[in-house]
Amino acid sequence: MSRRSAMSEWRWLVPGLVLGGLSTGCVMPQRSFQPSHDPDTLNDAVFIHYLATVPVVTVAEGARAVLLIVGSTEQWPAFDQQWDELSRRRAVLSTWRLQPGQVLDKATLAYMLRTLCDLPRSLNETLASATGLGDRRYALRTCIDGDLLPYGRPHDPVTGGELLSALTRAQECGKGGSNLAPRKP
Repeated sequence: MSRRSAMSEWRWLVPGLVLGGLSTGCVMPQRSFQPSHDPDTLNDAVFIHYLATVPVVTVAEGARAVLLIVGSTEQWPAFDQQWDELSRRRAVLSTWRLQPGQVLDKATLAYMLRTLCDLPRSLNETLASATGLGDRRYALRTCIDGDLLPYGRPHDPVTGGELLSALTRAQECGKGGSNLAPRKP
């Protein structure tokens, strides 16, 4: 094999590895954890304790947990009812096409929390809401700046501990306006 043909093979290997790496990085993680009890059958207090044991939160668990900011979820016992209530409150959008078993990402959680807590929108978020592009990403930035969520990338999965921490921080905002203080420098 000549040196020239070996160089031409390497020329295609690097872009192939880069494209292969990029394509696998866009896949949302699947949750392999299987709870011992169905979380839908748990009352709200036990559900909160259950969240502490969850390594990765699903969309259904996140929707139920976020609704706890506004009250008991007994009035919305099924995921479809919870999702409809979040949609009515404009905390989720139907264009996202999320499924209950999918892993919840930080940007989606941030959008729900920012809406229910009535946090002020940044200029970028206001402009993004016209197109729907980046709306969740900018909501995450708002929640990070408001010290509601820890720093993270928009597509990072939410852990049960992060969700509980955010709910604890946001518990007062559902009672009539945002009580969150801006992060101190």
